[in-house]
Amino acid sequence: MPRATRTLLSIAAVLALSAAMPMFAAEGGDGAPAKTHTLFDMILAGGPVEYILIVLSVISYSMALQYTFTLKRETLVPEGIVDEIHQAFADGVTDESLETARNAVAGDTSMLGNIVAAALDKKDFGYEAMREAAEQIGAAEHNKYMSKVGWLSLFASTATLGGLLGTVTGIIGAFLAMGNSTPDPAKLSLSIGEALVCTATGLIIAIGTLMFYFFLRNRVNACALDAAALSNEVLDYFRPSHK
Repeated sequence: MPRATRTLLSIAAVLALSAAMPMFAAEGGDGAPAKTHTLFDMILAGGPVEYILIVLSVISYSMALQYTFTLKRETLVPEGIVDEIHQAFADGVTDESLETARNAVAGDTSMLGNIVAAALDKKDFGYEAMREAAEQIGAAEHNKYMSKVGWLSLFASTATLGGLLGTVTGIIGAFLAMGNSTPDPAKLSLSIGEALVCTATGLIIAIGTLMFYFFLRNRVNACALDAAALSNEVLDYFRPSHK
């Protein structure tokens, strides 16, 4: 945890104790119970920063779950494509078998389908052109999916900084409340609650979103490696030595 964050949290804790002492004294003086606040009250007192963090949590976790169920290996690297190409080239590469292979990847928008389709389109230019096309499209496909997953890392960083911003604004409100001649313990506790609730919300978003980010990043990297290996199996049919 950064030193600035630790310092702000320490100040918030000290202010919390300062707010608690007047409330305890008021309860002992007239016997009336001190006003208490629930966690929901603290969230409502979080202000605009807390509301933004709540919206950010819905967006980040919805996106993370969507990518978890859509960016799967069977979706990005369907092995049925390569099996069909192996069957088409079982008796050698001919114009008819090449057309069958192209039909197998036609309309397939998966990572592997786009790579194989780009390589087959360069068949008339030779093996090296096919290999370069496969590498270029493979890098583009990898970057395309990593850019989607990268949003989760951005949301995690934004949530952390947003929580820190809520901590700062809450502590500022607490100091303003203490600056009055007769500080209101209720307002002081709400300001401190704003600081701590915003910090907790930001950390909850950041921790969960980062876990999804690293999980999905590793999945995309693994799919990119598998797609490269399977596309090389297709390119082997067009190697000069293979002929």
